[in-house]
Amino acid sequence: MWNRDSSPIKICEKSRRIGISWADAADSALVAAEINGSDSWYVGYNFDMSRQYIEDVAYWARAYNLVCSGINESVIEEPNKNILAYTIRFDSGFKVTSLSSRPANLRSKKGRLRIDEAAFHDDLEELIKAALAINMWGGSVAIWSTHNGKDNYFNQLIEKCKTGELNYSYHRYDLATAIDDGLYRRICLVSNQRWSIEREHAWIEQLRKDYGINAREELDCIPFEAKGVGSVFKREWFEVVDRVPAGGRIVRFWDLAASAKISACYTAGVKMKKVDGIIYVMDAIAEQFEPAQTNNLLKNTAIRDTVNTKIAWELEGGSSGPRDQVRIRELLEGFHCAGIRPRESKIVRASHFANAALRGEVRILRGDWNEQYLDALYHFDGSSKPKITDLTDASSGAYSFLDGQKIIQPDFN
Repeated sequence: MWNRDSSPIKICEKSRRIGISWADAADSALVAAEINGSDSWYVGYNFDMSRQYIEDVAYWARAYNLVCSGINESVIEEPNKNILAYTIRFDSGFKVTSLSSRPANLRSKKGRLRIDEAAFHDDLEELIKAALAINMWGGSVAIWSTHNGKDNYFNQLIEKCKTGELNYSYHRYDLATAIDDGLYRRICLVSNQRWSIEREHAWIEQLRKDYGINAREELDCIPFEAKGVGSVFKREWFEVVDRVPAGGRIVRFWDLAASAKISACYTAGVKMKKVDGIIYVMDAIAEQFEPAQTNNLLKNTAIRDTVNTKIAWELEGGSSGPRDQVRIRELLEGFHCAGIRPRESKIVRASHFANAALRGEVRILRGDWNEQYLDALYHFDGSSKPKITDLTDASSGAYSFLDGQKIIQPDFN
């Protein structure tokens, strides 16, 4: 994937799901097995990624017939929780270990550091600062990710590499490059399908159709930047219906304002249901409330909603008042609820929801709230300027929950 002898700090912007983590796991296994090799430390942004990388290292160790241990688990103690770390030890004495993305976990480490999907880590800037200490002592750092918006710190690093401000070894693997290198041929081989150029072109066309407005960011390494009203959502994408079918999953997602100041955001709650792959927006609430009024709204809405409705609200650093985790849990005691910390920027989360609407997968239940709701979506432009975006934020949060996007779900199974 990249030359080991190039710059000790490497950074790569990449397309989604092209196998970079899998290939890097092979390299980590080979390096750890060498007599003059090195330890490798892998940092993913969630538990599943860390486990998958170590399993890939184990796969390559078997494929190369390398002598090593099985996957060993250990516990890293962190405030309020314990984090599992996974390690494979090789006969050479070196090891490959997965860690959480907490910067303090990188202290006193030596060897090779791998930061996967860097744009989605909670505090990439601090993580990079901690990582550079490894480079000072003769180690190396590899950073790779799909993009997560133009303003993301990962994209800032990429731009500095392009202008020469940083002397990292810069790499770019978009979908076209991966296809030229045989990605679809490999997919056909693994899935026992017959390759042909016609099948390849049809696969690419369908993939771009599936990603819709996200294709430039997810596949072409071009970070998302919305411009102006109507640039993310179109009114005509949303069909208004008179009934919602039975069954499916239901969530009420809240975006809560910290105060009732005129300049502050609104408290917004959106109720969504997913049935047979279709999202139904069942109602939307957006008002400016004092904290006590917000508490009453949450409680009364929870009582009014059906017993099958899960309740989620967005956690944001630095918030207080109605956003306080303990107060809301106490308020909603007896309901199935959890605070959720999104993993992506507002514009990226909104683009997932917009893409589903573009595909015709979103319906709106007819009601007197429809016009306010559609107007809020239409005027969302993803900019960092102060705007009232709460209905959009609550909508993208609800959609992310129902669609299984990158959000922490501490209490929901």
